[in-house]
Amino acid sequence: MSIIDEFIDRYHRLSRRRLMFAVLFFVVAAVSVIMSLGFGTYHISLTEALNTFIDHISGGVVDRKDDLYVWDIRLPRAIGAAFIGAGLAMGGVVMQNLMQNPLAEPYTMGVSSGAFLGAVLSMMLGFSVVPALSGDMAVVCNAFLFSLIPVAIITLVSRFKKLSPTAIILLGIAIMYVFSSITQYLMVTAEAETLASAYHWRVGSLSKVTWENLPFLVVFVTVISVILYTFHRKLDAMYSGDRCAQTLGVNPSLLRGVCLVLVSLMTAAVVSFTGTIGFIGLVGPHIARMFVGSSNKLLMPSAVAFGAAFLILADTVAKVSGVNGLPVGVISSMVGGPLFLYILIKKNRKVWM
Repeated sequence: MSIIDEFIDRYHRLSRRRLMFAVLFFVVAAVSVIMSLGFGTYHISLTEALNTFIDHISGGVVDRKDDLYVWDIRLPRAIGAAFIGAGLAMGGVVMQNLMQNPLAEPYTMGVSSGAFLGAVLSMMLGFSVVPALSGDMAVVCNAFLFSLIPVAIITLVSRFKKLSPTAIILLGIAIMYVFSSITQYLMVTAEAETLASAYHWRVGSLSKVTWENLPFLVVFVTVISVILYTFHRKLDAMYSGDRCAQTLGVNPSLLRGVCLVLVSLMTAAVVSFTGTIGFIGLVGPHIARMFVGSSNKLLMPSAVAFGAAFLILADTVAKVSGVNGLPVGVISSMVGGPLFLYILIKKNRKVWM
C-alpha cells in the first residue's frame, strides 16, 4: 500500500469513527428521554412509567395519577430539556466559531441579563410589556422581549462602527453589567416571596415546560438550528480569520451579524421559559469537538445531541435531589464547571483548535 492509499484509508477510518460518535450522542439523548420518565418526586418505577407511556399511546387502561405524572409532566419536560439543551449547544458552537473564542457562549451577548431584568420587572413590579398579559405569561413575554434589547443595541452600534469579535464580547459584557445592576437594585428592595421566585428563575428550571408552551420551544429551536446548520461551510471558513474567509467568498461581517441575531433569538426563546441554565452552551461544543473534530458539518449535530443528553440527565438528577428536587441550573453548573475546568487543564488549546 502506497503512502497516499494509507493516508486515504486512515482518513476514512477517522471519518467513520467520528460519525459513530455523533450517532452515539443521539442514541444517548433518545435513551435519556425514555429513562427520565421513571425519575421524579412521585415514586414510580421505570418499567411502570414505560408501561403507562405505551398504554397511553395505544389507548389502554392506565392509572390516572401515573398517567398525569408520566404523560403530562415528565414527558413534555424531557422533550423540552432535549430541545433546550440542543439549542444552547448549537448556539455555543456558532458563538465560539464567530468570536474565535473558546469562552464564548449563547449568553455572551447579554441575552440572559436582559431576560432576567424583564422577568424581575414582572414578578416584583407587576410590569408587563403587553398590558393584556399577567402571571407566568407576562413573565415569559417580558423575559423574551427584554432579552432582545442587548442584541438590538449591539446591532445598532455595529451599523455605525465596525466591531471586531472582541469588541462585540466586551460590549455584551458592558450591557450585561448595566442590566444586572438594575436587577440587583430591584431584588434588594423586594419582598422575600418575590425574591425567592426571582432566584428560582435565575438559576434555571424546567418546571414551567408543559405541552402548551412546548411547541413554541420546539419550533423556535428546530427552525433556527436548521438555518444555522446551512451556514456550516461558511463557518468553517471563519476558523482561519476574517481575511482568509473573505478570500473564500464569505462576508464575515454579514455572516456574523446574521448568526448573532439568530442565536440570540433562539436563546431568548429558551431563557424566557426556563431562566438561565448555565454551561450547556459552553461545555457542549468542547466535548463534541474532542470526539468529532472542528468541522461544523459534524460538530454542530454532535454538539446538539450532547447538549440534549446532558440537560436531560442533569434534570433527571435535579428531580430526585432533595425533598422537592432542585432547579436544573444548579446541577448543570455543578457538573459543567468542573468538567470545563478539566477540559482546559487536560487539553489546553487543543479543545479549541
